[in-house]
Amino acid sequence: MHFKPKDSNEIRISISYLGKSQRAFADSIHVSHGYLSQILNGKKTASPTVAMKISNGIGKTIDSVFLPC
Repeated sequence: MHFKPKDSNEIRISISYLGKSQRAFADSIHVSHGYLSQILNGKKTASPTVAMKISNGIGKTIDSVFLPC
């Protein structure tokens, strides 16, 4: 199972509220910046582990941020 963002802009806004760039956020959750960018741009889906890292990183539940696909 993989996950796609419900709203990529919401994730971007949440990252900016943390005062981080996408690159700094990706580093902080131990995900490559390129992979995060591809997920947010709809070019790739997130693995369950990465979806959880992103959700936890922005302080939200996985089901509020991602849809299973």
